[in-house]
Amino acid sequence: MSQQTAAPEAKAPQGRKIKLINAIGYAFGDFYGGGFGQIATFLTLFWTTFAGLKVAQAQSIVGIATMLAAFSALIFGTLSDNLYKWKIGRKFGRRRFLILLGVPVLLVTILMYVPGLPVWGYFVVYALWIIANQLIMTPYSVLPNEMTTDFNGRTMLSTTRMLFSGISTAVIPLGAAAFLKALGEKQSSSYTIAMGFFIVLFAVFVFIAYKSTWELTPEEAGFDEAAIEAEKKEPFNFGKWLKGVGDIFVGYFSTLRNKTFRKHILIYLLGQSFLDIFGQVWLFFVLYNLNKPVAFGTALLGMALIGEPLKPVFGWIFSKLGPRKMFSLNFAGAILGLLGLWGLWQTASQNNTAVWNTALYVVMVWWLIFRAMTWFIPWNVFPFIPDVDMIMAGENRGGLYIGFQQFARKITAGLSAMAWGWYLGANGFVETAFKAGKPQPEQAVNAIGTVLVWWIIAGLAVAWIISFTMKLDKKTDAVLLAEIDRLKAGGKKKDVDPDTKKVVEQLTGIKYEQCWPQTTE
Repeated sequence: MSQQTAAPEAKAPQGRKIKLINAIGYAFGDFYGGGFGQIATFLTLFWTTFAGLKVAQAQSIVGIATMLAAFSALIFGTLSDNLYKWKIGRKFGRRRFLILLGVPVLLVTILMYVPGLPVWGYFVVYALWIIANQLIMTPYSVLPNEMTTDFNGRTMLSTTRMLFSGISTAVIPLGAAAFLKALGEKQSSSYTIAMGFFIVLFAVFVFIAYKSTWELTPEEAGFDEAAIEAEKKEPFNFGKWLKGVGDIFVGYFSTLRNKTFRKHILIYLLGQSFLDIFGQVWLFFVLYNLNKPVAFGTALLGMALIGEPLKPVFGWIFSKLGPRKMFSLNFAGAILGLLGLWGLWQTASQNNTAVWNTALYVVMVWWLIFRAMTWFIPWNVFPFIPDVDMIMAGENRGGLYIGFQQFARKITAGLSAMAWGWYLGANGFVETAFKAGKPQPEQAVNAIGTVLVWWIIAGLAVAWIISFTMKLDKKTDAVLLAEIDRLKAGGKKKDVDPDTKKVVEQLTGIKYEQCWPQTTE
């Protein structure tokens, strides 16, 4: 179960220059990638109001399906690397073929927003929704590395991609708000039409990304068809196959030996999982705590577009402050924004006054800026993590780290979804209140506010505390890279500078003597 059959050294394709049209075509795929989470904002409201599900049932479906689908991240990552071992991959591609397969699966998931399905039906369709995301985005994220080796070309691809992803986080809420306002937010068909429109749009955009991109050929990727076919003629060895599967999972979980990665992933998972909760509970908070319409709350989320032009500013701050100080800035600002929402809830009786509504817009802009920063920082820390692993393992295993991170992300997303659903159910949440035009019991309203404000503050506060111990920054990474270069050049581990040794041990969490592949000295 090795990554690929021994073959000539892989090399990037030559003579393919990235043009703006290629970058835009590729970026269409991340309109779906960025918009994927926006669809979930309306799902629990739809299921509890129009599909007859209890809130705990709805969130159990989301949670269990998400956790089961987490394993698909590991499977599709390995499959995407190895599909050239089979004829179907050599004919249609190992990465783009998987992206294409995701298009019809996406179209099936429109059934999420059709009332009348049994509980198991919603479970299956939602599981397909999560699996389709892994099927498409796992190979999609690797394509820039294969489309070109040119730094400017890759920069154009990633920059355009992030732009389209950010645009989707604003366009989808604003578009959904327009649909609901025009068609009526208490009609099930309004949600079916609105979400169906966006899912079809996703499918079209993913297909455009498929048509606009290319990948390494089997030969360029280092696959030898003759050797592969010869290997297939050998008798199947179940023991060897099972060991290969085991090695894959051991490799993924070996990433947790890395002390810096353990801290990074805890901060990342706490931040992202509690932001998931915010997105899923937000419309209930708007309806029952702020006493505003669904379309209004949806439109407020569209103000997230303000974070896009600030990303270069975030990057500048990151380079000046480093991760630890920027995490403090981020979490302090986000917690203040949540406290502002708490204050608006406490004064919701004045929600028709100009002062209250002005305060709401100010607080939302503030919160959305720091919410964007909460997404931004971990992805700027992550590229430094493989450097720490390099001195531990002597090789770049970035693929293992991203695979495990995606796996863990789905597990915690599932757990958080179930937790708040059960909590609201246990506090008397009435699923029919919205459709009937009735208020929630006071206990349920308090539970919604507790989840949206105090749960998220607690999660961000824990992440903030962990960030105080983050030692990785520009200075320590430079020390690490210099030591890696020294060892690569044949330097002896016994000659390490004491200060360098201390930095390596702080970042890796293991003794310096256990780092770098052991050699005879």
